[in-house]
Amino acid sequence: MPYGRPKRPLVHYLSLLLTAALLLPPQAGAASYAYAGDELIELSLEDLANLTISSVSKKPESLSDAAASVFVITAEDIRRSGATSLPEVLRLAPNLLVARVDAANYAISARGFNATTANKLQVLIDGRIAYTPLFSGVFWDAQDVLLEDVERIEVISGPNTTIWGSNAVNGVINVITRAAADTQGTLLAAGAGNLERGATLRYGGALQSGGHYRVYGKGFRVEESQRESGGEAGDGWHKGQAGFRVDTPLNGSLTLQGDAYEGRLNRQAEDRDEIRGLNLLSRWRHELGDDATLELQAYYDRTERDIPGQFAETLDILDLELQHNFRLGERQTIVWGLGHRSAWDDVTNSALLAFLPAKKRLRWSNLFLQDEISLRPNLQLTLGGRLEHNSYTGLEFMPNARLAWSITPQDLLWTSVARAVRTPSRLDRDFFVFVPSLPLVGGPDFESETADSLELGYRGSRSGRFNYSLTAFYHDYADLRALEPVGDGTFVLGNGIEAQIYGLEAWGDFQATERWRLSAGVLLRRDDLDLAPGSIETSQGNDPSNQWLLRSSLNLGPAHEFDLTLRHVGELPDPQVPAYTALDLRLGWKPTPNAELSLSAWNLLDSAHGEFGEATSRSEVERSLYLELLLRF
Repeated sequence: MPYGRPKRPLVHYLSLLLTAALLLPPQAGAASYAYAGDELIELSLEDLANLTISSVSKKPESLSDAAASVFVITAEDIRRSGATSLPEVLRLAPNLLVARVDAANYAISARGFNATTANKLQVLIDGRIAYTPLFSGVFWDAQDVLLEDVERIEVISGPNTTIWGSNAVNGVINVITRAAADTQGTLLAAGAGNLERGATLRYGGALQSGGHYRVYGKGFRVEESQRESGGEAGDGWHKGQAGFRVDTPLNGSLTLQGDAYEGRLNRQAEDRDEIRGLNLLSRWRHELGDDATLELQAYYDRTERDIPGQFAETLDILDLELQHNFRLGERQTIVWGLGHRSAWDDVTNSALLAFLPAKKRLRWSNLFLQDEISLRPNLQLTLGGRLEHNSYTGLEFMPNARLAWSITPQDLLWTSVARAVRTPSRLDRDFFVFVPSLPLVGGPDFESETADSLELGYRGSRSGRFNYSLTAFYHDYADLRALEPVGDGTFVLGNGIEAQIYGLEAWGDFQATERWRLSAGVLLRRDDLDLAPGSIETSQGNDPSNQWLLRSSLNLGPAHEFDLTLRHVGELPDPQVPAYTALDLRLGWKPTPNAELSLSAWNLLDSAHGEFGEATSRSEVERSLYLELLLRF
């Protein structure tokens, strides 16, 4: 199916990115290749508890002081997991629901409503929102980063729409990469296994201005999966990506970065799904004094997707944001900001489904304010609100209140009350399905989905050897998407479902010895759905009632590592997917400080298992091995 405009090859995007990255020449002395990016590797549990994060309040704060359910995946966690993709890394977060659908696709959510079109989770990569207005969710096959460049991933379960906007209803995933100064020199990584293979090349250097830069390229190929019902799924795929980052002083600090990618799904040689895209981001940060900062950010994101026989889409997004942090007196810290995002969506429809009108421009404008008030030295009250205007429902208000009580320097008790909003997508308003058995049209009066939530959490640390977090939550949803008959056999999308989700999530780390660390996490949840008279339930996701994870990280010696992860995911109810338990293993060897050889083995307890989808069509996740060599010089 054509896009309706000429396709640009990947080399066109790469030339734009690399030209932008190399505008400033490196210094003559830029061949000093000291690698400075391992600062998280030797952190103690006490250091990890006090790790600086920014996703809860959009300003730096200690993890131990954050009044939210936050799990941080560090660079060392990523390296020792052996994971080769961002979705697989996210399995490390016990407060996320992660299911592999096939060789290329995942269903990822927090606390509930998990689906391939999950629409209540905000995902950011260095401040760039991965949201698509097509269905208010994330195409995970298009989201990729160089994992060796990731500094940390902050995972919030629970609403944070006041700070991050109308998609952050059930949680936020914030991927933060290292500064260019921490990725100097050359990195080369290559790996292969029975189901995938890949290679990465990255180079970082210094600029005459005193700044630093890096450029990278990576590619991988994943073999097709097997269907649980028998036969090959035809979903093997390959993808290439390249990018750059420049950090330089400019009356503060200026960051320029971008990525370009292209991927193909090999269903048939002449009939393949294709994706490609380009993003460019700039961020300027200026210190104003007295702990005040001003930050300006702008990015452009272009994605193209072609699914023969279904649809093709070209989406261009332009986002502008301003944020100002300052202290007001001795007891208040103010964070406020405003922003505007425009999206130009162009869909090529098919005889099966359509988005009408095919071309549409969508706009979101926002203004938010958050005030952190010190009621007492150990008692903090945070009040915030966001006004957001969108093209479908106009103005929406998203308030939040958090209270944090530091019982002792090692113990934090916190609670949060919030109202979150999921604004309509093109699927809700503009979608048409031309199937005689189920003709479906988007709802012209479809309203925003809302969620009122209450959370109570406790975070603590003992003797520098035991860190733990415990959160109880309750979410009350209204106006969720449902089918409503209109009398002629056609169904329209309406807001006919209410739901309640409640549960408990907990995790902790225990430093058994200087060389051995144990980690564990558990999620228990229940949901109740109420259907309005005359409405027909649509899928609100498929979620387990329980899941748990155990991890062991053991240093066998100064050059050898042994990591084990045992995961269990309970049964999915509709469609029914059996519970499974998986064991993953990694052996690592560092013959020199700049060389690393690792062998990873996944899903060792069974030859294959399904994780998501109908039994007649779902793919199996197979047992696999992966050998990787990484060199720095």
